[in-house]
Amino acid sequence: MKLLFKFKILVSLFIVFINFSCNNKDVPDGIWSDNIKLSAKDVTLSSNTDSIIINTEGEWWWIDEITWNGNLVTFDEIDTSSKDFIIEETEFSIERKNATEIHIKMTENETNSEKILFIGLQAGNYFDSIIVTQSAP
Repeated sequence: MKLLFKFKILVSLFIVFINFSCNNKDVPDGIWSDNIKLSAKDVTLSSNTDSIIINTEGEWWWIDEITWNGNLVTFDEIDTSSKDFIIEETEFSIERKNATEIHIKMTENETNSEKILFIGLQAGNYFDSIIVTQSAP
């Protein structure tokens, strides 16, 4: 009985030791360093038809999510990891013309409020985003 008790204590201590020794608080699991490296993350466009080109240093990324004024935009049939694609909606377009350029174009804002385009990017386990705000007229 004492042997079983000592064995349980030893196993418990071993598990606690392994947990503490494997736990690196400086680098959380699942978080990578910036491997996209966007030239801009938060941009403002005029209320007129306007566009911007955002560059990346990394070439291996894809679009993970798009929201337009808080509403999710679906683009399931478009391979955003390819080096060239276009996502066209009535109010905006997002085009990748090569591995490192994102072309974003917005049509004229005829409403009395600003419009927000959120583009979520992913590269492996690194997540980043571009927020494009279009001014109100």
